Amino acid sequence: MSKLAIGLYDDLDDQRQPVLTVDPRRENILLIGGHASGKTNFIKTLLVRLHESLDPERETDIFILDLGNDLGQYRELNTVAACFDSSNEENVRRVFRTVESKLEKNTKLLNSRRFDDVWESADPVKPAQMILIIDNLNSFLSDERFGPYHELLTKFCRDGLSKGLSLIVTASDLSGGVSRLIGHFTRRFALEGSADKYLDLFGMRISEPMHCAGRGVTILNGKPREFQFFLPFMDEGKDLPMFKEALRGFRVPTEKLTAFDGDLTEENFFSYLSGSFEGDTGADSPVVGLDYYDHFPVTVNMREAHSIAIYGKKHFGKTNLLTLLVRFIRKNHPDYRIVFFDDGRKQLQALYSEAPQGCFYLTSMEQMHDFLDSHGYAAKLERGVINKSFAEKQNPPTVFVLQNKMLFQTAGAQLLKNVFPRMTAAAEEKRYWFIYPDVRRISNNDRDTESSLNNSISVAFLLDNIAEFVSDRGSRSVFGEMDPKELKNEYARCEVGDGYYYDIESDELKKIKFIKV
Repeated sequence: MSKLAIGLYDDLDDQRQPVLTVDPRRENILLIGGHASGKTNFIKTLLVRLHESLDPERETDIFILDLGNDLGQYRELNTVAACFDSSNEENVRRVFRTVESKLEKNTKLLNSRRFDDVWESADPVKPAQMILIIDNLNSFLSDERFGPYHELLTKFCRDGLSKGLSLIVTASDLSGGVSRLIGHFTRRFALEGSADKYLDLFGMRISEPMHCAGRGVTILNGKPREFQFFLPFMDEGKDLPMFKEALRGFRVPTEKLTAFDGDLTEENFFSYLSGSFEGDTGADSPVVGLDYYDHFPVTVNMREAHSIAIYGKKHFGKTNLLTLLVRFIRKNHPDYRIVFFDDGRKQLQALYSEAPQGCFYLTSMEQMHDFLDSHGYAAKLERGVINKSFAEKQNPPTVFVLQNKMLFQTAGAQLLKNVFPRMTAAAEEKRYWFIYPDVRRISNNDRDTESSLNNSISVAFLLDNIAEFVSDRGSRSVFGEMDPKELKNEYARCEVGDGYYYDIESDELKKIKFIKV
C-alpha cells in the first residue's frame, strides 16, 4: 500500500493543482464536515483506491462501522473484513474484539520492531495491516451502548500505527469527545465549517472555502490549502458492480466477519457458519445455534451433559429452544422415552402432541410421584420419607422435560432436593436427560433445594441480558459466581433470538444466536 490519490489541492505559491494523497499505513485520518459535505464519499474513494492496488500476498483487513448507513454497498470488497451499522451492538463489539486480537498477534510478531520496518522488509512473515473506519464518530461516542469501547478506541488511536492499525474517522464537529482524540490524527480535513472550528482543528485561523460537496481545507507543509476530493465513481450504481466484478478473481487472506441478518434457521445455517469450521458436531449433539463471535456451532453433548436448565424472559425464545432439543432427540434418538411434566398452563401439550407414541404427559405432583415409582425410576416419597420397598426397574433411555411450576414451590422441594439429583448422578449409566425449560426462583428461600438443583445442572442456557439477570438473580442461579459489571463490559445486550450457553463444568460462557424452528 502506497500513497493514494484522493483529490486535488490548490498550490497558490506555484499556481497549480497537484494531486492530494494520503497514506493510510502511516497516518490516522480525521474528516470534519456537515451533512452532505462529502465525508462518506471520501471513504468510498479511499476504499476504491485501496482495492486498485491490491497485494494478494499481504494481509490487509478493513473494518467499517457504518454509523452513517451509507457504506453497505462496499462491504463485499475483497479486503473489507466487516461493515456493520449500529443496529446490533454485538457486531460493534466483535469488530473491537477482532481488531484487539489481531493487534496482539502483530505485537508478538513484531517483537519490539516498528511495523513499517517489518512491512517493508524482506521478512517472509508479515504482520497484518488493519484499517478501522468509523463513519460518524459523534454518533459512536454519544451512544451509551458503545461506552465500553471508548477507552479501547483511544488506545487504538494512540498505539495502533506502531502495530499496524490506522484509523479513518468522520465527524460533524468536535463535540461529544471528538476533541479529546484529534491529537492522535496527523491528517485532518475540514469539508465545511466556521473559522472557529478551523481554529480548534488546525490551531490557526483559516478562511472558509466556497460551499461545494467534497471541497474543504487541510494543512500541507504547514500551510492551509483548499482541496477538492475525487468522487469514487462517475456513476456509482453502474460502475461499482463492474468494479466488484473486476476484483472477483483476486484472492486475499482477509477473513470476513459475517453478521446475522434476521433469524438463524436450519435453511440459512450454513450461510452463516464460519468457513474456518472443520469439525463434526456428531449425532449425539443437538446443534442449538452459532457462537456470536466465531460463528462456530454450539452443541449440547448428550453423552456428557445430562441436566440442562433454561432461564430467561418470556417471549425471548425458551419454548423455541426446547422444541429444537426435543425434535432433535425424536429424530436422532427414537429409542428415547420422553416424559413431559406440564402444569395447568399446558405449555408442553403441543410439543407432546407432535408425537405422543412412547411419551408420557403428566400435569400434577401426584402423577409424577406415581410415574417414577411405578416405572422404577426412583423411590416414591410418602410424607417426605422414601418408600423402602421401592424396586428399581429397567427402563429405556429417558428425557424428562420438567416445566411444572410446582417444582419450584414447596410441593416440589423433595423432587428437586432428593429424587432428581440422585437420578442425575446415575444419568450417564442409565442414559437419562433432564431438561428444565423454565427455571424459576425457589419459593420460601429454600437454599437446600436451590443448591441441590444448581449442583445437578451441567449446562445452562440464558435468554436474557446476562448482566441484568446476574445482578437480579445471580446468587440464586448457576451464574452466581459471575460479576455483573464485568459481564456488562464484555457482552452486548441481547435481541430476541440471542442468548447464552454456559457449560458449568468447564466454566465456558458463549453468547449465541439460536436456531429458530
